[in-house]
Amino acid sequence: MATLELDAAVPDRVLDIVAAIPGLAVRRSPASLLRIDDETYPLLVIPGVGHYARQLTPTLLEVAGPNRLALVVAERLLPNVRAELEQAGCLYADSIGSVHLAAPRFLLHREKDLAGPSSTVPAPKGLGAVAVRVVQQLLAELEQEWTVADLAQAAGASTGQSHNVLKRLEQEGFLQDRGSGPKRRRTVSHPTDLLDWLARVPAARRVHRKVKAYRYAADPAALVTRLTEDAQKADMPWALTGAAAARVSGASVVTALPVIMVRVPAAMDLLSAAGALGLEAVDAGANVKLIADVGEVGLHGAQRHGPVSLAPAARIWLDMLGEPRGDDAAALFREAVLGY
Repeated sequence: MATLELDAAVPDRVLDIVAAIPGLAVRRSPASLLRIDDETYPLLVIPGVGHYARQLTPTLLEVAGPNRLALVVAERLLPNVRAELEQAGCLYADSIGSVHLAAPRFLLHREKDLAGPSSTVPAPKGLGAVAVRVVQQLLAELEQEWTVADLAQAAGASTGQSHNVLKRLEQEGFLQDRGSGPKRRRTVSHPTDLLDWLARVPAARRVHRKVKAYRYAADPAALVTRLTEDAQKADMPWALTGAAAARVSGASVVTALPVIMVRVPAAMDLLSAAGALGLEAVDAGANVKLIADVGEVGLHGAQRHGPVSLAPAARIWLDMLGEPRGDDAAALFREAVLGY
């Protein structure tokens, strides 16, 4: 019989993740321990790890020392990260269901990965672009306790729309709440599941209108610089998204960047927007794709990275899924930047 004991300093979310492991008893205790029958193994519990675990494992093992096992618990661990942790002798568990607990004469190991965007899980129905923007707002501030009014203001939505979204997500089991009435507050309790659910919402990934365009530049960085300068001159809202935005944010998840994805106001004529950005619409050889930002899912909540306007992180990830060979790049961005 295996029992995992976690001390009071270990976050509740970590306890929730390991408590879902079949065949493992979990409880609070004055000290973090792994008990295997009559044997006891002290633990160093680490909540989360970067997408290149090999850079971190030597430090983890050094901090744990010779008398403790290092246990990494995260929302989602990519296959390469799990392999690197195992190689280094670290234990791990994630909310997807992957687990590796190893001790003398004991091994509990399971590999599990969620299906990608082609999953046969039915798409959630009944949500439009504004509702998607509200969900993105929830994912952008996971520690925030939301009232309906606060969420409506932050997401730029009506209170009715925000209330409907919260009600739907409560039914889906993604939120926890406290209080009642107008002061009732909600927080996201399962961000990993919520993001995967959002990726299956048709409105979250639908592209209503787009234009392929071209502008000469020596490289993608120079092209982004020119787009930024012309958008500022034209006083035009815009947001870089997809793999290009990931690269600007510091997560180089692709080696080549043939097309840069840009979201512009849906009310604008796309050819006029292209002209304002110094772009020429083309049928072939495009290096920029302009997208009409229906519902302001890319523009609302956009963040500045220097002079460059970047779409919200969840939106960057969603748009990456639609790019060529985007699934792997999106997975790396998710682990490196989103962390859930």
